[in-house]
Amino acid sequence: MEHLEEIRKFWHNAEDLGSLPEDYQSWKAPQKQDFLWNSRILKSKYDQVPPLKKIDIVSLFMTALKTKMDRQLDEAPTNWKKAIHAHGSVAKIKFIPTRNTSFSGLFKGADYGVMRLSVTGDPSDRGFAPGLAIKLFVDENPSGNFSALVSLVGQDKNYNFFANELSNIVPIAKSLGPIITNLIFSRVTKYPTKLYLEDLGEIEQHGQKESKAYYPAQVFLVPNSNIHFPESPPHDFRNDLATIPAGTSLYSIYGVSPEEVMDKTDNRQKAQIIGHIETTSEFISSFYGDSQLFFRHQRFRNE
Repeated sequence: MEHLEEIRKFWHNAEDLGSLPEDYQSWKAPQKQDFLWNSRILKSKYDQVPPLKKIDIVSLFMTALKTKMDRQLDEAPTNWKKAIHAHGSVAKIKFIPTRNTSFSGLFKGADYGVMRLSVTGDPSDRGFAPGLAIKLFVDENPSGNFSALVSLVGQDKNYNFFANELSNIVPIAKSLGPIITNLIFSRVTKYPTKLYLEDLGEIEQHGQKESKAYYPAQVFLVPNSNIHFPESPPHDFRNDLATIPAGTSLYSIYGVSPEEVMDKTDNRQKAQIIGHIETTSEFISSFYGDSQLFFRHQRFRNE
């Protein structure tokens, strides 16, 4: 009964929040970040985090995945439901590039963004499987988005969110759950285990279009080795994340240039550091972050 009351409260909050302002897309990057954080995420912060849900394969099959690939807004459409990664925590971030980076667009730096850390589903069901989604805001233009996973099967019973690296490209898994998920995503992309990074290289944070986009084919997000949480016993990762202060260097990002990528080779060994993700707020678990904050998945294209 307690959780039913919480659900009623959250849906009431959603009605109060309303839709994004009509001119939202024309705002500057800091305005967008400030609005989503203060008027959406903080306003709908959970008093008590809801239980983690199992992956909902049926709902995933019914999801309009084309919307996930093509929608360029920062808010989900009405009645959008997360069948996987249903619950997580969000923090404000900035991307600090290495000096003299060769990559273009947002890889040259982004001062305003948000990151959502989540698990695919209830770890007691299929193991602890971390993932993240990053949104980097752009003046007067759609944001740049990308997601990353440890793998399709996760890290078994290790509950330390920062135990392993994540990437926008993960190997194809042969167990039943990932096979079914891949088949579902194959309806909208030939490469269900890969996400493209092109849109992040096409425009820089002030809205200036690049004459020629140059972006990594694959990135690896390496956790700060000073951040580590208990591997066991089972506990809620959202409580761990809530202890991370603003100003924390969370991940180092390594990238592989398109010229160095070849099929069936270890791209990780070729990757060079291209920047860092630093938090500019604490992590917050909220109704909006779980149900309405939207991250686009850009289809991978084999060049």
